[in-house]
Amino acid sequence: MISNLRTGNSPSPAIYPNWLFFFRVNIAGFALLHFLAIQPDFADLYSYKGYIYPDIMDTTTDYISPTLVSLQNWLHRIHLPVAYEPLLLFCRIAYPVALIALIGGIFTRISAVAALLLQLLLIKSIHLYEYGIDGYTTFALFYCCIFPVGAVYSWDNKRKRKMPLPDHRPFLFLLRAHLGIAYFFSGFDKVIGVTWRNGEALWKALHSHNYYSLFSLDFLADTPFFVVSGWATIIVEMGYGLFMNLRPTRRYWLYAIILLHVFIAFFMGLFFFSALLILLNLTAYYVPYVNPAAMRTPLPVRR
Repeated sequence: MISNLRTGNSPSPAIYPNWLFFFRVNIAGFALLHFLAIQPDFADLYSYKGYIYPDIMDTTTDYISPTLVSLQNWLHRIHLPVAYEPLLLFCRIAYPVALIALIGGIFTRISAVAALLLQLLLIKSIHLYEYGIDGYTTFALFYCCIFPVGAVYSWDNKRKRKMPLPDHRPFLFLLRAHLGIAYFFSGFDKVIGVTWRNGEALWKALHSHNYYSLFSLDFLADTPFFVVSGWATIIVEMGYGLFMNLRPTRRYWLYAIILLHVFIAFFMGLFFFSALLILLNLTAYYVPYVNPAAMRTPLPVRR
């Protein structure tokens, strides 16, 4: 399907707004699946029966980011003495409800803002367990708040019937710019140190105690594999902003970046992180070129 990203000297391909629908449904759906995945450990992470008491966890915050404990204290100050556990239960239910509403495009802007605020509240309440996927989920939900994601294939669009579609290209440019900057500095951070250039960082990542690999690559220890892979990662990331936006190289760079994240998923165990980055890349550089009308064209019937 990625053959839609044609190369050569043909006219620039049209950019279709269906990427807004793809972005809304997949980001909200991903956030919902990620939240459901932690449910078996939810009490251990958030409650007073868990690993760290919430009020103790709160002492290590920046005192700016909202947390469940700070929200409870604020409610007490305005004479609403809400206990911690009922507040936690409310957020535990409200967050997936907001995400489901966002998937359906039901009061899209309100649902997106509610989902973003609840995601921030929940993740900052256990910030010691926070890692890269949480930050990317936050910015993706933020873009659901400011992008016109409810203007395409949504309940809001059906309810308002002929709701005009704003120019979606500046929003796509913003998403692409964000990804380009993020990948460039990720690669730049790697190239200024020696461990990614000599393969040591990749070797350590694949053998660290907190990573899970489906396959062992130890048989490649005496080969240039780790050095070549380290440099390939640096080149793919630092060249992302340039080569993803050049038509002759876009398709190949998209293949490369997806392959990179598949590698991260299978050999480092970061399945959710890889899935979200693949979704963001498909949103930015594949789905906008897919003509929805062509996808609905029936296949010829063989007589």
